[in-house]
Amino acid sequence: MKLAVLGPEEREYSELRILKEAKKIFSVVKYFPVSKLVIDTRKDINITYRGKNLASFDVVLPRIPSEYLDAGFIVLSLLSQAGVKMPISPESLLYAHDKFLTLIRLSFQELPVPETYLALKRLSLEKILEKIKYPIVIKILHGAQGKGVMFADSFESAISIMDALETFNEPVFAEEYIKNSGFDIRAFVIGEKVIASMKRKAKKGERRANISVGGKGEKYEITEEEEELAVKAAKAIKASIVGVDIVKENGKKNFIIEV
Repeated sequence: MKLAVLGPEEREYSELRILKEAKKIFSVVKYFPVSKLVIDTRKDINITYRGKNLASFDVVLPRIPSEYLDAGFIVLSLLSQAGVKMPISPESLLYAHDKFLTLIRLSFQELPVPETYLALKRLSLEKILEKIKYPIVIKILHGAQGKGVMFADSFESAISIMDALETFNEPVFAEEYIKNSGFDIRAFVIGEKVIASMKRKAKKGERRANISVGGKGEKYEITEEEEELAVKAAKAIKASIVGVDIVKENGKKNFIIEV
């Protein structure tokens, strides 16, 4: 069996670790930078890098960064058409790289998500921002590792954040803040089960629990209800390898905040 890992040009720890572990299982393991692929559809499907055709591999594991979202979607669509096995669908790439689209998708599947509003311009959101309860969360669509997540404790601070982001022509959305005990749950889904989970605690003075911004991870035994939610979220975005973030409102009701 041959495996191709499709990802960014600069391989980081995650990609290097995947390649190392994959070599224990697959007879051939190759890395394809998505930015250096050449696509030729004149005859069959040829997606090549250094003379190797991505479509000739048995399995492709996509790790496509948001800056190559459009090209990545095209590549995955062609691979899917060629019958190459992948743990995510082409559509799931679009869902997972757009925080608002993720929440809409989950909402359509009747999964619990925060109340959310999207607007391209601040003025469009202003009337809503006057009425909703504070604090709220303001996010950019494509942030990762806690970046692009901001909190507003009042209408005035929300407007200031929106004004600042508007100068960058960046679409943003406002999200209901789920009151919690300063931690969230990260569930790792493979197939139809959660294979690992952890509790991420925010550092003092910080609302974000992401490890990348100082949060601390610790072992966590996931409940049946939380596991069911995580698996349903994975199915909703058509992915069989996925991380799902869950928060508990006042330690009780579960909400999915990201996938």
